[in-house]
Amino acid sequence: MIIFAKYGEYDRRELLEECLTKYLETMKKTKLEGELTELKNHNDKPYFKDYPDVRFSISHSGALVVVAMAQTEVGIDIEEFRPRAYQKVVENVFTKGEAKEVQDLETFLAVWTRKEAYLKLTSEGLSGVRSNDVSGDLFYEGKRVVATPLNIFAGYVGTVVAEEQPVIFVDLD
Repeated sequence: MIIFAKYGEYDRRELLEECLTKYLETMKKTKLEGELTELKNHNDKPYFKDYPDVRFSISHSGALVVVAMAQTEVGIDIEEFRPRAYQKVVENVFTKGEAKEVQDLETFLAVWTRKEAYLKLTSEGLSGVRSNDVSGDLFYEGKRVVATPLNIFAGYVGTVVAEEQPVIFVDLD
């Protein structure tokens, strides 16, 4: 899996084209030859029409955008670390197991990004926010998936969820 990061303004299509080109080169696959046509499956999860074996997820917060690409389903979420009221979300949205993990803003964001990344992986989106508990082991289509914290971006908290695999980080700036 490759996680790309970029700060500042971006154009979604140009960003995805740059990421896909670098992903294909790194994975020693064919060069970008097909069209970069982004479609959505029956669950509204985006995919590339001409590259169906490349799965991706995108998230942005503040000045940072991250894109995860892999050969397996993947979900990523990033949140800027800034003051915010979060207790109502914990009380109204988190499961008991998730709520037990929350001690402060940083642990709240760790649980929230894990939850949102998992929901992106499963294609449930925020409609599954109350019905999914990410405080224990995670599974997708019968396979175990892991939540990997992204502690490499100063001022941000993030998580990527996918089947266990090596992770490569690429800074696009």
